Order: sequence, then C-alpha cells, then structure tokens
Amino acid sequence: MYPVPVEKVAAALGGEHTVGVKLASLGDLHEAVRRGLPRGVVHELARAAAQGRDDRKRVAHLVASEATLKRSKVLSPAASERAERLARVVALAQDAFRDPAKAQEWLHRSNPVLGTVPISLAVTDLGARQVEQVLANIEYGLPA
Repeated sequence: MYPVPVEKVAAALGGEHTVGVKLASLGDLHEAVRRGLPRGVVHELARAAAQGRDDRKRVAHLVASEATLKRSKVLSPAASERAERLARVVALAQDAFRDPAKAQEWLHRSNPVLGTVPISLAVTDLGARQVEQVLANIEYGLPA
C-alpha cells in the first residue's frame, strides 16, 4: 500500500507541468519513474523539501550530482526512484505537520529516534521506511 495519495507526491515533484504527464495513479507514477523523470523535478522537489538555498542544494544533491543534472535532461531510473522516494517523504511530512514550513524544518533537523537528519536517511528505501514510520506515529499522536 502506498502511504500517501499519488497526487501529493506529484505536487512535490512539480506537478504535471514539470513531470510532463499527469500522475493520477500509482501505475502512472511507476511508469514515469521507470522512463526517467525530467531533471526539472529536482528543483521542484528541493523547493518543496527545504526553505533555505543551502538546504535546497543538499536535497538536489541527494537525487543527482550537479554534473549529472547539467548533462542530462532526464534522470536515470535510479535517480528518479530517489526523487520519488524523497517526494513521498516530503508529502507525508506535510500531512503529518499540516504545515509545509514545519515539515521542511523537521526534515532537516537531526532526529533522535532516527539518529540523523530525516531527509538524508530517506535517500535509501530502508531509511525512507524508518522516516515514514516516525511520521505515521507523529500524525496519529503515537510516540515517535
């Protein structure tokens, strides 16, 4: 089961305008990731995930190197998966905190339960699952 509506992940990636297609279902998202997302999603994801310029740069570098972003108009499937994973975590954080600024702050502050900064941990599938669990606990008022 996908933990957040696909539309919210699509919004964190910049929506139809940036992705190039409407992501209305998990199948649509899967196909877009498999083909490779446009590099513009990295900029939009960084804006959704972080407030300051330095934090936005860090988020972009979690998806792909600056050289890769300059060289290619389309992300590799692996980089597209990282972008989708981070967008999913951003969307979950926005739901949990019901405030994009608070979500951004939480994503970039070291978390004692996770032992690191949530957005950095979410780069891997296992790390993202840990972050998702903490966010679910926050959203439902359980111990984080």
